Amino acid sequence: MAAEHIVALDAGTSGARCVVLRPGAGVVAASRRAWQYDTPPGGGPLDKSFDAATFWSLVCDVTRRALEQAGIAGGDVAGIGVTSQRLGVVVIDDDGRVLFTGPNVDARAFMEGIAIDGTMADRVYASSGKLPSLLLAPARLHWLRKNDPAAYERADCVLTIGDWIAYQLTGERKNERTLAADCGLLDVSSRERDDRLLGELEVATHLLAPLVWPDEIAGGVSKGGADATGLAAGTPVVIAGGDTQCALAGMGIEQPGEAGIAAGWSCPLGLVTAEPRIDEKQRTWTDVHVARDRWLIESSPADAGRGWQWCAETLLGESDDVLERAAALASEAPAGSGDAIALLGPSIMNAGAMSVHLGGFLFTTPLTVHAVGRPQLLRAALENIAFALRANLEQAEEVAGGRATRLAAGGGMTQTPLFARILSDVVARPIEVAQDVEVTARGAALMAARAAGLDDTSLRADMQSIEPDAANAQTYTRGYARWRKLAQALDRTMQEQA
Repeated sequence: MAAEHIVALDAGTSGARCVVLRPGAGVVAASRRAWQYDTPPGGGPLDKSFDAATFWSLVCDVTRRALEQAGIAGGDVAGIGVTSQRLGVVVIDDDGRVLFTGPNVDARAFMEGIAIDGTMADRVYASSGKLPSLLLAPARLHWLRKNDPAAYERADCVLTIGDWIAYQLTGERKNERTLAADCGLLDVSSRERDDRLLGELEVATHLLAPLVWPDEIAGGVSKGGADATGLAAGTPVVIAGGDTQCALAGMGIEQPGEAGIAAGWSCPLGLVTAEPRIDEKQRTWTDVHVARDRWLIESSPADAGRGWQWCAETLLGESDDVLERAAALASEAPAGSGDAIALLGPSIMNAGAMSVHLGGFLFTTPLTVHAVGRPQLLRAALENIAFALRANLEQAEEVAGGRATRLAAGGGMTQTPLFARILSDVVARPIEVAQDVEVTARGAALMAARAAGLDDTSLRADMQSIEPDAANAQTYTRGYARWRKLAQALDRTMQEQA
C-alpha cells in the first residue's frame, strides 16, 4: 500500500482527536479522547493547568486507535498535520521537561495581563492584533517568573500546544506562525518577531524557537515518537496552525471576502482579507490565516456550543443524547420562540474591553396568559447563538469595509440541522454547511498534504448550501433588533451596579 494517507492530530480545548484521511476518499477513521484541566494548588476557579504526560498519552492513544480503525500501519502515512487550541502554551527546559502548562481557559496571568495593558495595550494590539494580554504568552511568562522563579530560571523554550505536540513527535522545537501570532509572540502584519515589543515585554529571545509556516515540514517523526504513536519514523510533520484557521481552510475559506464559522465550543467567525486589518476600536482580533498571504478578521461570540450544551443539560438533565433531545424539542417551537429570548453568554466581541455580562431568559408574563415551556427556551438558546453570530459577522464586515462574498459554517453545532437553518434565517443570506464534523482535521490534513506534495482539493469538506426562509428571516429581523436592545440594556444595568 502506497503511503498516501494523512493523519491529522487535533489538540482542542475539550480533548485530543486523531483523524485519518486519504485524498479522494476523505475521512477514513477517527478517534477521540476527552481531557480535563486541573486547578493548581492555591489557585482560583479560573486558574487551569494540565498534566503534560497525561495529555501526551491521550494523543498517542487516539493515534494508535485511529490507525487501527483505518486498517493501516504507520508506513502508510505520507504526512501528519498537527493543530491545536490557539492560546495554550507549554514551557519546557533544555531537556524537554515541562515546567508550565497553560490551556486556553487558564486565567492565572490575570493580574500580569492587566498590568501590561495598563501601559502597553495599544502597542500590544497594534502588533499582535490581540487583547486582553492576560490570554497571551508574555503575561503567562510574567506569571511564571513571579510565582515559580526556579522554574522560570530553567525555562528554555515556550511553545504553543500544537508546537509542543510536534516536538514530542519529532524532537524539533519550532514555533508555527499562526499559533505564534495567536498567543502574542509574532507581529501579525509582518508575520515576523516584533523584537522591540518582545524586549519591552521582557520575553527572553532564547525562549523563542525558529518560525515555520503551516504548510512547511517542521521535522520527521523520531524513533521515540514512532514508538509512542505507531507512526513510522521519518514521516513528515507539519504544525498546521490554529484550530480555527484549520477549520476555515477545511471548508475552503481562503480567498479575500470569504467568511467562515468554526461552529463548536466558542463559534469563532473569521473573514479573510488580503492584508492585515487592525480594528481602530480594538473590538476584533486580527489573525494570520494558514493560507499564505491571507489574514483573518476574527469576531467571536464566545460561549456558543458550550452555552447550548449547558442549557440542554440544565433543562433536560445529562445524558449521551441530550443535545439530540434538546434539538427535537426546540424544533417544536416557532421561529421567534413565542417571544422568549435568551442571553446566555454569546455576545458581540469587544477584545479591548472583555467583561462578563448579565444574562438569562426573558419572556412575556404573566405565565397564566403566555406559557413558556422547554421547547421555547431551547429554541431561544439556539436563536441567541445565531443572533450573536450575526452581530459578529456585521462587526467583521465593518472592519473589512465590505460585505462577505461567501459564508460557510462547520463543526459540532452545524450537525444540529435546526441550528444551521436558524442561522441562515437570522443572517438572511445563504450559508454553506459542512456535511461532516471534521472540518478542523480536514484543514490540518490539507496543510500536511501540501507539504507532502499531494493533491489537497479532495480533503476539503463537502458543503451544502442552505437558503434563508423569507418569512422566518422577517421574524428574525425584528427578533435580532430586540436581542441587541436587551443585551445593551443589561450591560448598562451591570455597569450601573458595579
